[in-house]
This record gives sequence, C-alpha cells and structure tokens, in this order.
Amino acid sequence: MENKNLQRSELTVIASDVNLEGTIEIKSELHLYGKIVGEIRGAPGSIIILKEGSVVDGKIISETLIIDGFMKGEIHSTQKVWVTERGRLLGSVKTPSLQVDPGATFEAKVKM
Repeated sequence: MENKNLQRSELTVIASDVNLEGTIEIKSELHLYGKIVGEIRGAPGSIIILKEGSVVDGKIISETLIIDGFMKGEIHSTQKVWVTERGRLLGSVKTPSLQVDPGATFEAKVKM
C-alpha cells in the first residue's frame, strides 16, 4: 500500500561496505562511500559525489561530479568536475569546467 503523504527521496547513498558491479542510473543526487566497477549514469541535473574512501573503476556520466575519493576511468560531465584535495583521478575527463584543488592526485587527459 502506497502512502501518498511520504515523498520519494531525491538522494541515493551507497554505503562503504557495498561493492557493486554493473551500471547504475541516478536521477538526482548520489553520495558514494562504497566501490563500483562499471558505469554510473546521471540524468540531467544530477550530482554525483564520490566520498572519501570510495572507489569507482569505470565510467561516470553526470552534470556535476565531485571527487573526494578515487576514480579510475572516463568522465563525461555537462557542467563541472571538482577534484578535492583528498580526491584522486586517473583517466580522462570531458567537461566545460574543471577544478583541481592543491593536494589532489590528477593524472588525466582533459577535453574542455
């Protein structure tokens, strides 16, 4: 039975003890603490945040991506990619806006 007074959550959280393999589709916001091998596809307006300790090996498509964990692979962002001081990125990035904080590990081919 569906409760019409409850609204759907617009935030998806994947915990640190979760390891996923495959493709994930996100409509709004994802906070990743765990590990994903595969592809994360964000819909227009999506925000994907790789939290400290998280690992992604594969491909991310999103509007905005914040990397505070580890990303190895290919990134396509329609708005912005931000690699924080704790973030690590190895791979390739296609985005109109890129921010890499001092202290970040950044080894990537960039197309803007």
